[in-house]
Order: sequence, then structure tokens, then C-alpha cells
Amino acid sequence: MKEERRNFYRSLYAQPDAPLTVIQVNYRILKLKIRMCPDQDYAELRSNALKMAMAVLNDPLKRAVYDRDLRKRYPIRMLSLGSFASGIVKDIPDCTESRTNRRNYYRVLQIQPDAPAEIVIASYQALLQYPYQNVDLLGEAYAVLANPAARMRYDAYLAGKWKYSEKTLIPVGKIGRTGRPDCGSDTTSPVVEESGATLSYCVFCHAAYTEQVGPYQQHACLECGSPLPVPAETFLEPKHRTNIRISMHGEFQYYQFWPDLPSKGIIQDLSPRGTRFLAETSLSLNDVIKIDAPNFRAVAEVVHQHRIQAFISVGACFLTVKFEQERGSFLAVRV
Repeated sequence: MKEERRNFYRSLYAQPDAPLTVIQVNYRILKLKIRMCPDQDYAELRSNALKMAMAVLNDPLKRAVYDRDLRKRYPIRMLSLGSFASGIVKDIPDCTESRTNRRNYYRVLQIQPDAPAEIVIASYQALLQYPYQNVDLLGEAYAVLANPAARMRYDAYLAGKWKYSEKTLIPVGKIGRTGRPDCGSDTTSPVVEESGATLSYCVFCHAAYTEQVGPYQQHACLECGSPLPVPAETFLEPKHRTNIRISMHGEFQYYQFWPDLPSKGIIQDLSPRGTRFLAETSLSLNDVIKIDAPNFRAVAEVVHQHRIQAFISVGACFLTVKFEQERGSFLAVRV
């Protein structure tokens, strides 16, 4: 029997963990487009490919077996980003703008990066009816991907053509009452709301949060769980041994985008200001990653890397960090 080499998820423009409702609506949209195709030979060939993909992905048992084989051949980043994972994307101009948003909007809408506009609209509408959805996040993703100009800039960002900056953002637009994006609005940081509260953003996923006054502070992002920045006036700067680095070993997980499946790393050493770890795949300098380790959580920027046999040794500087034990790891605080 000939081995099936096609990626059924890419055939249906769906993410590898997309719910069945998205896969089904994508299938209907693509079948409708085929009926309008004047080339009947191509239309029949394409229709048969879609039927084969749907026959597998529509069956939970067949899909489970197919998923297991597929992920042995390809990492989740390649499956979810396609050609964007390697930074090779055609017809996207080089951009010098920068942004802090680390969300993968294609995974939010459970579609592939090369999905046509009809799939973007259909998947968005299908997910709005799906239970337990973050409607605001869906609207934010739709506002970018349904806007051709904003989508082109966002695609350049995913392809690695934009550099990270803490202050500069691109316009993302807002969803109007018609369900279409308002392309004239910009997003800036920070923002002062009418109530007088300061609106800030998560360093990693750029989810908004309000800085609270009083003893009940929000210490972690409610969307991605990353530690939020500590106000400068409340940060205790250690006077001695600020660069102490301890050797330690242990597995942890890190994310390059949110939401996405994590990659695994092995910690080499740790300090109050950063960490060094072994990764299986190369990262880019200035990449911002979310770290979930047994004894700390952090958002860090990649500052250097070099190869050690089959692994990549990555040095990362903390942008925000939260240790499980505030005292005893590196220093003692006395009042």
C-alpha cells in the first residue's frame, strides 16, 4: 500500500488540533469553491483529495492514528506555521516596524497561514458558536487576518521579518457591529482609561490588564499565565552578588507563541537575571519566549546561542520572572 504523504490539515487549511466544526466548515467552503472552478479535471482531482482528507479527519479513531504518524514526521511549529516556520514566505515585503504581540492568530482561528479569506471568515463564525471560546481574542485575530494590509504585515512578523520591541505596535483594528474590522484604529501602550486606571500589556502575549492600587495586585497574565512586570518602586534591587549563577539541571517547557504547543528544554544554569538552557531547535536572537519551569515562570529574551553536539545552548535574559520561593534561592531579604 502506498504511504499517504499529504498533510490532510493543510489540504483543509486547518490547524492540527482544530475542532471538528472548523474542519467541517472549511470542507464545505472549499467544495463550494471547486464547483465554481472552470477546469473540471483539476476540480475532480481536488475534490477527491478533500474527500480523502475529510474521511480521515471526520473519524475520531482514524484521526488519532493519523495525528500520531504525522507528528512523528513534523514538529508542531511546522504543522501550524507551514512555510512561515522557516521564514521563507513569498510576496511579503521586508518590514522595519516592530511589535510586541506574540500571539499566533492563525492558531487562534484554527486555520493555516495560507488560508483564503473565505476560510478566515468561516472559521471565525464557526468558533463564535463553539463553546468555551474567548470571544475577544477571536475578534482580535479576525480583525488582523480579515484585513489584507494588516494580515500582510502580520505574516511578515510570523516569517521573522520584524524585530521585537517593547514599545512599538502595529495597528490591529477593532471589530465593529457588522463583524468587519475597523482598519483605522491603532493600539498603543500604555493607555489611560476613562476611569483613570492605567491599562498595560503582558510582555509576551500582549493581553491587556489594569494596574491595580492596593494589596490585591495581579501578578500573572490572565491569558497566558506569564508573570507581569513589577513596578519599579516596589522592586528590591539586591546590593550584593547580583550576578550569582547556580548550576542546575531539569526539564522545562517554553513557548514561542501563544497559544501554541510548548517545546522542551533542559536548564543548564540560573541566575536572578536570566538562564542558560539546551534546546533541540535553534532560536533567533531577540526572540521572546515564555518559560514554565518547576521552580519559576518567566518571559525572557534570547541574547545568545551556540551549538553543543545535537543541542543548541541558549542564553536568555529575563524580562519578567516569578520564582516559586522568593527567599533562599539567590538572596535573603531583611526589613
